[in-house]
Amino acid sequence: MLTILADHGLAIGAEKVHVGYSAISAVTVPLWAAQEKGLFKKYGLDTELIYLAGGSRVVLGMEANSIQVGLFNAGAAVEARLAGGNTLMTGSVYDVYYFQIFGKPTIQSPKDLKGKIIAASRAGAASEYGIRDALAHYGLKESDYKMVYVGGTDARVQALQQGLVDASIISPPNGLIAQKLGSKEILNLMQMKLPFGYMGIGVNESWMRQNRDAMRNFFKGYLEGLALCRRDQEYAMRVVGKFSRIDDREILLESYRTSIPHIPEKPYVKKEIIEAALKLSKRENARTADAEKFYDNGIVKELEASGFIASLFGKK
Repeated sequence: MLTILADHGLAIGAEKVHVGYSAISAVTVPLWAAQEKGLFKKYGLDTELIYLAGGSRVVLGMEANSIQVGLFNAGAAVEARLAGGNTLMTGSVYDVYYFQIFGKPTIQSPKDLKGKIIAASRAGAASEYGIRDALAHYGLKESDYKMVYVGGTDARVQALQQGLVDASIISPPNGLIAQKLGSKEILNLMQMKLPFGYMGIGVNESWMRQNRDAMRNFFKGYLEGLALCRRDQEYAMRVVGKFSRIDDREILLESYRTSIPHIPEKPYVKKEIIEAALKLSKRENARTADAEKFYDNGIVKELEASGFIASLFGKK
């Protein structure tokens, strides 16, 4: 019989897992929903969610084993592994940039960002990769603009509103907020569909070797959270509102529309996503690295083969 700790609602022996996530954005909502509904507890985990703006910060925690599992961009995991680190990608959440670039109303096109100051979160974050990758498609080199690191999405919206920068790269739903504050959309990276692991599920590989059941149970809780968000849009919107501190229904609807329908039910890491991150890396050893050494789809394969994924979403 399962014994419950009355004070905490946890099964005795529940395994403590620290889960880092790098963005306050709607693509994180399955993780938040799973935590809010006790779905990780259902599978025997005592999870603590830790927000750290920027994937590079999550990876630092993972390399120190203060974080065991994380949701962050694939580029940060690739950089860590190229440097001899222990971070491994095990799942996919969103495989294109979940960003828009907003700027001052006087900026008419991406090419007008030449010579301008653009806000990102921090070095090694998805926001930095997004600016570099997207503007390169318009012929702009890194030397053509100045990138400054100001922190999370809220800080980037504020920097733009206060005139501290000419443009900011912003994740939904904050683009609508920026627009309502008078900024102009310069570029929609979601529509560009550039391959990039904006958000994936990574793990400390050494920890996973010793705790494979716990990692499998993390995926079960996460995927059940995604299924819940698919079934109950209103609940998903409430969760987004709680974690992002937004109560504007139009903004919450936009958050849902641009995220939940696009998050994969079978979250396999795609080789081309890792290859894209290797291409963006400035490290010399990235040129000859084997992309398949940077990810492991084993647990997702197990969950699909066992019928668990089909039990949540139906056969497709």
